[in-house]
Amino acid sequence: MRTIAIFNLKGGVGKTMTTAAMADCLAADHGKRVLLIDADAQGNLSQYFGAEAEDGSDLLALLQGENEHYYPDFVTPARKGIDIIPAGMSLMYADVDAIKDGRCNINAIEDLRGAIAEDAARGESGAYDYILIDCPPAFSAASSAALTAADAVIIPIRLDAFSTSGMAELITQVSAMRRINERLCVAGVLATQYQRTPEEDLAFNLLRKNTVLPICTSKIRQSSRVSAATFACESLLSFSPHCGAAKDYRKFVQEFLDREGPING
Repeated sequence: MRTIAIFNLKGGVGKTMTTAAMADCLAADHGKRVLLIDADAQGNLSQYFGAEAEDGSDLLALLQGENEHYYPDFVTPARKGIDIIPAGMSLMYADVDAIKDGRCNINAIEDLRGAIAEDAARGESGAYDYILIDCPPAFSAASSAALTAADAVIIPIRLDAFSTSGMAELITQVSAMRRINERLCVAGVLATQYQRTPEEDLAFNLLRKNTVLPICTSKIRQSSRVSAATFACESLLSFSPHCGAAKDYRKFVQEFLDREGPING
């Protein structure tokens, strides 16, 4: 089982759609079982998958330890092969100060991951191949817990001057988290909302040349069908399978799997 955090300190770069499309591709195209965790108080991922953040059974409850780490208490079935732990605006109460005060457990998602792994080792149902975490554009208690539990991060990025100039700070922050979680690595930087302009191509080439991070070959094209799929609350892959973004996400997930190799536990 692998735990992947989709993370960027900048908003509007496609973290939620990347998380959702990855889950749909892994489940529908590759037969994987996926657990989604919505770590963003906006709850967009939860809304997209039709999951309500209910008191006592959402990510805030998990972080605050209101229930034992019996993970089915927190999980909502979403689509075939995909479950989700939802979030809502109440997650805003789980700030970094809450960790310091002992009101939030930074190891909560790691503990959950351990419970799932124990069930998988016993051959019980409910095991997952991947946990995908949609992180907020901030270092909150939820994102700290996500990075503490993650094996790797995927960094969606727009190819503009603002996003690319913020990469240095992002690298610094991920490096800092490796002091807590030494297995954490960057699985790839993924260009999203790509429009094939000369400026974007220049930014992409500069990114590949000037950063030590792995840059995904795949780029996700801008498509109006992405927005339409969110209004319909349907998988982009089934809602508009022939649009550029759907094709690109499928290519990206295959690239991701080729880089990851076989899952070991």
